[in-house]
Amino acid sequence: MPTVTIRYTLPDEQAEYDAARLGSEAMQVLWQIDQTCRSLLKHGAPTEAEAALAQRIREMIPHELLEH
Repeated sequence: MPTVTIRYTLPDEQAEYDAARLGSEAMQVLWQIDQTCRSLLKHGAPTEAEAALAQRIREMIPHELLEH
């Protein structure tokens, strides 16, 4: 099985390290936001402004990343 080792020079690459370390948690949060907006649009009774905002938020989320 292939393995990957990624090395960071800290503290210079701290932001990159944090992004890699917290990436799966960020993806989970994006998925939860997407599902909340989807539920509002599908099952809620949003105002026109709320529906537009929920749809816009969903469009901002890269759904191809959530499929993995």
